[in-house]
Amino acid sequence: MSSLPRLAAADLDRLETLLSAPHLQDSLTLDAIQGLLCAVASAPSPIPMEKWLGSVLGESRFASDEETQEVTQLLARFHADTVRELAEGFGLDLITYPAEEGEEELAIWCEGYLAGVALAEPSWFEASDEEAVEDFLFPFMVLSGRMKEYALESGEPWHGPEAEAKLIREARDSLLDDILGAHDYWFESRINRIPQKREVTKTGRNDPCPCGSGKKYKSCCGAG
Repeated sequence: MSSLPRLAAADLDRLETLLSAPHLQDSLTLDAIQGLLCAVASAPSPIPMEKWLGSVLGESRFASDEETQEVTQLLARFHADTVRELAEGFGLDLITYPAEEGEEELAIWCEGYLAGVALAEPSWFEASDEEAVEDFLFPFMVLSGRMKEYALESGEPWHGPEAEAKLIREARDSLLDDILGAHDYWFESRINRIPQKREVTKTGRNDPCPCGSGKKYKSCCGAG
């Protein structure tokens, strides 16, 4: 277990302030970062910080060595806290922001999680049973809006307002269990550093995304 000190509320506030600077405006918000770090901590094999840090920052660049050190140290502690909380198995205190009327407050969190899923090597679908992975990712696809977006873009029928609200409630209710379930599913392979790859053809950048969104892999789970 990491020896890095836990983040206090003031540390998270400081990280949020730092990432809100104009030159870092392309970086993820705290809710998306927490989602991404949950997926990183749950991947079939360890993901190095330099890889997930690039997804957090996007096209943003630090203004000084001092800023680089402070932000990366805070993010390293954020990651360590996430790993500890998932390992303890008691759930998470999810970071969310108030959403506008008609929007799902967990949408950005879940987008962050799906971005973290895309960083895994081997991919989640290569490392295990496809049906199990689809079950894990289903609430994230619903709450992020990707499931509805795919249905509307492809011309497939979508749920009416009441059925959609029920689907979202069910996804919210199962979310924490799915986060912990995904983390526990690959625990042994992460600890032993032995990815359990399946004999499947690797998804190409222009192939349909295996998550079932209907988009090309590079524009969906392979983005970032």
